[in-house]
Amino acid sequence: MQGNRKNKTTPVIYVRSRIPEEYQKKIKVLSAKMIIEPWKYGEPEPEPKADISECNIVLTSGIRDSLSIIKDANNIEWVHSFSVGIEKLLENERVKNSDIIITNSRGCTSVPIAEHTLALIAAMARGVDRMIRNEANRKWGKIPIIDMEDATVGIIGYGHIGREIAKRCKALGMKVIGCRRHPDNRSGCDEYADLVVGTDKVDFVLENADFLVLALPSTKETYHFLNMDKIHLMKKGSRVINVGRGDTLAEGDLIAALESGHLGGAALDVFETEPLPGDHPFWTLENVIVSPHHAYWSPKNTHRNMELFLHNLQLFIEGKPLLNVINKELGY
Repeated sequence: MQGNRKNKTTPVIYVRSRIPEEYQKKIKVLSAKMIIEPWKYGEPEPEPKADISECNIVLTSGIRDSLSIIKDANNIEWVHSFSVGIEKLLENERVKNSDIIITNSRGCTSVPIAEHTLALIAAMARGVDRMIRNEANRKWGKIPIIDMEDATVGIIGYGHIGREIAKRCKALGMKVIGCRRHPDNRSGCDEYADLVVGTDKVDFVLENADFLVLALPSTKETYHFLNMDKIHLMKKGSRVINVGRGDTLAEGDLIAALESGHLGGAALDVFETEPLPGDHPFWTLENVIVSPHHAYWSPKNTHRNMELFLHNLQLFIEGKPLLNVINKELGY
């Protein structure tokens, strides 16, 4: 989706993240003014020290920033989120109900998330997670495995990330079913998925998946999407991988299904509470892989994100529609 804009605008930018010097120089060339006040991860939100009343662009992380600074910056026209998630931004009703355009980094982390997902699938299929536990205990023994070839991967949330996951799974001979809100009236498949269905066919995906990948955004509609009712539709022994948002999965229901043996395992990169509490059952369940919200990370992330922002900045200056504009009603 693109933002509808007509008037050329001179950028005055407020940056709430650290960005490399080479990109600071490129931004300065295109802007009238840039203020950088990094918000260190894990620390409380800082109050702006500079006068940001003139700023019309904000660079931040929408997964944690509710843009409370809007009270000091009434001229904001565009907010770019370095994170794909923009949940916090949309918690601010003033932002949600305004004409402020929000863009995110959709697509910039799709490749590393897909690579991470494939690593998790392979680890569970070949029992690598259990081998590592056995190694720590100096325990020798056979471990059950699953053939990846001809196994079915169901991807709920078949967007940029889902397609990159499908691309890699197909290369290993897996069957892929993608599920998305709007299948785009396609012929039922694309170059990576054997079948692409709408959300009205989600039960079909659950029933057929040997590996179920959740790549969903966090919205009111997706909250606890994977609950016990849907888990009961899944094959006995099937595996769950979540690389979307933590609140799309009902953790208590998943734990019960893992402990009962209905599900064979889970590999989770996102959680309802992060960092994951030290007493959480996921840490000790032998059929669970805990990944510390790290699927998105790549040494190339900054380059991808900054190139996207610079491209959008040029479009903003020229009064043209921006890329990766968020639909505030849908939440992504």
